[in-house]
Order: sequence, then C-alpha cells, then structure tokens
Amino acid sequence: MSNFVLDSYFQPSDDLAKARFDLALTNTGSKAVSSFSLAFTSVTRAVNSATLKNAAGFTRVANFHEITPPDGLVLQPGETWSFSIEGLSHPGRHRLDGPKSAYLTASGAIHDVQCTDLEAPAELDTGERKQVPDGHVDTPLYIVPWPQSVDFAGKKSALSAFLIDNGTTIEKSAAAKINALSKRLFSAAPYPFRFAPGADLMPLTFKADPTLPEDGYRLQFKSAAVAISYGGSVGLDYGLTALAQMAFGAYSAPESYCLPAAARIEDAPRFTWRGTHLDVSRHFRGPEDILRLLDILAWARMNIFQWHLTDDEGWRLEIKAYPELTVSGARRGPGCQQVAQLGYASEVYEGAYTQDEVRDIVAHATSLNIDILPEIDVPGHSTAILKTYPHLGDQAEPPESYHSVQGYPNNALNPAMEETYAFLEKVFAEVASLFPCDYIHIGGDEVDTKAWLTSPKTQRLMEEHGLKDTMEVQAYFMGRVRDILRKFGKKLAGWDEVSHGGGIDPDGVLLMAWQKPEVTRELIDQGYQVICTPGQHYYLDMAQASGWQEPGASWAGVSSPESAYGYEASDGLSASGPGALVGVQACIWCEHMVDNSVFNHMVFPRLYAVAEAGWTQPENKNWPRFAASSKLFPEL
Repeated sequence: MSNFVLDSYFQPSDDLAKARFDLALTNTGSKAVSSFSLAFTSVTRAVNSATLKNAAGFTRVANFHEITPPDGLVLQPGETWSFSIEGLSHPGRHRLDGPKSAYLTASGAIHDVQCTDLEAPAELDTGERKQVPDGHVDTPLYIVPWPQSVDFAGKKSALSAFLIDNGTTIEKSAAAKINALSKRLFSAAPYPFRFAPGADLMPLTFKADPTLPEDGYRLQFKSAAVAISYGGSVGLDYGLTALAQMAFGAYSAPESYCLPAAARIEDAPRFTWRGTHLDVSRHFRGPEDILRLLDILAWARMNIFQWHLTDDEGWRLEIKAYPELTVSGARRGPGCQQVAQLGYASEVYEGAYTQDEVRDIVAHATSLNIDILPEIDVPGHSTAILKTYPHLGDQAEPPESYHSVQGYPNNALNPAMEETYAFLEKVFAEVASLFPCDYIHIGGDEVDTKAWLTSPKTQRLMEEHGLKDTMEVQAYFMGRVRDILRKFGKKLAGWDEVSHGGGIDPDGVLLMAWQKPEVTRELIDQGYQVICTPGQHYYLDMAQASGWQEPGASWAGVSSPESAYGYEASDGLSASGPGALVGVQACIWCEHMVDNSVFNHMVFPRLYAVAEAGWTQPENKNWPRFAASSKLFPEL
C-alpha cells in the first residue's frame, strides 16, 4: 500500500510557456519523510526551460521527471507539499495526460506514490464520452466484417450448430480449427461445428470452386442445409468463420440474430492488406495476449499483424548476437539504465519475447492466415539500443544536441557509422529467420530535423555525398538498410517519412501513410505501395470523445467509433497512379494503455471498424448494423 498520494491540476494558457501543472504530494502514512526526491512519469511534460515554484530543481528525460523539494522540507504525516511546474510541452486535454505513476526516494529506499487523475478547469471538459448507439439489425445475421452480397430469404426457427455432413480431411480439419478458434474466444458458447449426428443440427457440405478467388467463399442455405463453396484454403477458413459467427450470434442474441432457412452469401475481401499494428515497447504484452489478439484478428478476418517490437522505451525481441538488448534494453525503472516511462514508475518494468516464443506465435498466426510483419524501429526511436550499446553513437556528438518529439535526447542511430550497419545486419539476419513475411518494417519515423547535424562523422558523410539536411541523411540510411534486407530476401516497409529527403526508389517499398489522410494520395503519386492508416481515423490510441474524462491521446484530434467506421481510405484518390492503395491498417500505440481494461475501452469496437473498411465495399457498410453487432465483439 502506498503511503503517498500525488494530485495534479492543469492550469491552461494560450502561451505554453505559462501553462502549468499544480501538484500536491500528501503523506498519508504514519512517519515523517525528509531529504527526499519525487519522480513521476507524465505524457504532458515540462520543457527544459520550465520554472518551479516551491521546489528546488528538476531533471527530465522524455516523460520522466525528478523533482527536488526545497531544502529542509520535512513532510509530516497528514501534511501536503504543494508545488508547480510552469512551461509545458503541450496542453493537457484528457485526465490521463498528467502524472501516471510516481515514486519517492528517501534514504536510498523507493516508496510507491499513488497518482490521481489530472484535473482541469471545468470549461475544458465538454462532457462528451465515447458513444456506441444500440443500432438496429435489418438482416438478422451476425457476420463481421459484412459480406459483399447477402440475399436473405427467411429465418430458421430452431437454434442450431452445423453438422459436417461430408468433406475431405482438409475440410474437416479446417472446421475443427474454426471450432477451436470460436471456443478460445467464447469459452461459454457452444461449438459451431459437430462431426456426428445430433439434435437441431444443420448439415454442411463442401465444394472447392476454382472460379472463386483464393480468399473468396459462397454460402448457400436452403432445405434446412447449407453448402459452402470456396476458392482456396483461405476462402474455406473465411467461410467457416462466417458460419461460426452466425451460430454465435444466434446463440448469444437470439432476439436479434438467427441462422437462415434460405440465403445466399457471396464474399471476398476488398483489400489484400487488412492490418493491425501493436506497440509492445511502451507497455509489454506477453505471449498469451498476443495469441489472443491474433485470434481476434482472425475472427475479424484481418490478415496482417504488424508487431512493433522496439522503441525508445524498450527492446522486446531476443537477438542472440546482442543478448543485452533483452536485458538492459528491455528494462526501465529505478536502478536501470533507462528511467521509468509511461507508468509503473516505482518498479522495474520489463518484458521480452524469446525466439522460441516468437516461433510459436508465428506458427499460430500462419494457421489463422495472418502474416506477421516485424518492426525494428530505426534510425530514430533507438534509445533502448543506444543506452545498451553506447558505442553505436558518435562520441564526439554533443549530448542533447537534438530531441525527439517525445523528448528523448540524441535517440537516433548514426547513419555515418559503419558500426550502425554491422549491428543492423546481424539484427535483421535473425529477424528474417524468424518471420516468413516478405517485408521487414524498419520504422523511419519521427527523426528530429536537427538529428546528427552536430555529429562530426555525419558532417563528413554529408560533405562526401552532397547531402543537405537530416532528411537527406536519413534517405541515405534507408538505401543502405534496403540493401541489407535484400541480402536476406526481404523487402522494406516503413512509415511515410521514408519518402522524405528524396526517399528511395519506390520499387518494392511499402509505406504506411499515418500523419494525415492526404499522405496516402501523395505517396501513391510518388509510386509507392501504400497502406492507409491515418492517425485521425485509424490510430486507436486517439481519444474517442472530446471530454476530459475520456482516455487517450489528442495530437490527431478525436476519433469516435462512428468516425473511424465512416472513414473511406480511397477518398480523393485517382482511378490510377504509379503506386497503389494496398489496404488499410489500425494502429494500437500503447502510451496510455497501461492495462487491458484501458486497452479494451480504446481498441474496441474501432478495431472491427478498420476490419470492415478493409473487407467490405463502401456501399455495403452500415453504421447502425455495425453498432448493433459490436456488443458481441470479443476483446482482449
């Protein structure tokens, strides 16, 4: 139990240099404390030039702050020390924007501090909260994402599962696999498929149909039976999943859903790339959570999982050539090389995946028709690497000569050092051996425009190659990295900044357009293969309403479930271009997602909204139907 409580209050100002936090540390224990310091993590952070009131000084690393109280301050039981920090990086907009976690250090001991939510003046709270209406169901079938063509002609009155009436070993194995998927997601619901006769079962027959796409299927209900036709093994799985969903809906909400007595469903996905990205650096999620998420993606017929395995806050993948990456590089907190960030401040926060765990996860994903795209985020977002292996930085580069948007100093691998490429070649060799995906995602995002400009080694590189600025240096880096990936038979994927500084030859390069919706069109016009994932609509860490009590980030505004569902990736695109829109992707960034309750509140139902955007043609989407079905979506 914590004996200290930290309350915080945001005082806004049009001038961020005058915006401030008022903070109050209360001793709720039975002993006085003196000669202490207070550390806390906060997404809204003090700027380096911030001024303090009733505090002696502070240090800050990104979201980590350590405050020294006035000399001689003794905090007696029941007393409160109040102080303020004036000068903030950005305004607070939601209750989780202030201190998330804190600890007090006194006489060499660490004491946990309870952090209450950030408060603000009443006028900053619109009162708006996340809303998903009850919706209504016109066609009483629970299928998500919605098929391309549904011809429904009547209900079957009795609740049923499906009887595998014939089928090859492959077809029966596929049904058993979807049975297992359904049971993992809904342990209390009946299995959708049975293999021996029983009461109230609907016979199911199979037919391979080469006229259908590999991932397409057809369901024909008539005469109290159903036939599934499929183009390939993926289409078979997708058709069986749709049947399992219908059975689950009829069981779970019989007042709304049924199995049809007569119907015809023709279906195939709209886009070949229907992805979900997950950041596990900020807040680690163990293998069991990853396996559960993959099951959820399979239920939503999404086929790509982008695994954001590295960032400033932690390296999460075992690399045998560099074992310290998952020791010191995967830990943060008191006594670690990396200070606490984004929660759990008083404890050592750590986590990483062994290569054997990765192999098991990849095998599970493959069985569910999901390709895992690994992301090693470079050259920026590399604090975990540089803290673990300092020799990978230019030692002549002045410290804190630039800062990332998250506040990390000198956090980018140096493109002028051959040690950088030797390190990456060994890392990518192991990554390539673990993941069968054609691509490796190399990040390329959010490098500060002043990065490397005071590095003597980079200055020489710029002179030798005629490079004018940081982005041209990064473009040079990207070309070198793509050559490394080619050695291992992999293609380069990255965030949209890979195109900056002249970019690299777009042939075979896949880019995620994230900064704003217009970037999708711009990248396609430059010849890139593009995944549409704008922060304004498909970033599931964005707050879902404007009210102060709604958790989430705010840099891209508000992304309500309805606006996420309604966004159309192809708006503003020409009929043809040198590049192409390959698909859509949801991005789950986890700065605010400290546990699964927050995760579920923010991710669902918006994850399924992106799934339907990737699968269903726009004219077949229907918000009231989707809202009604969202009550049955599985969560983490």
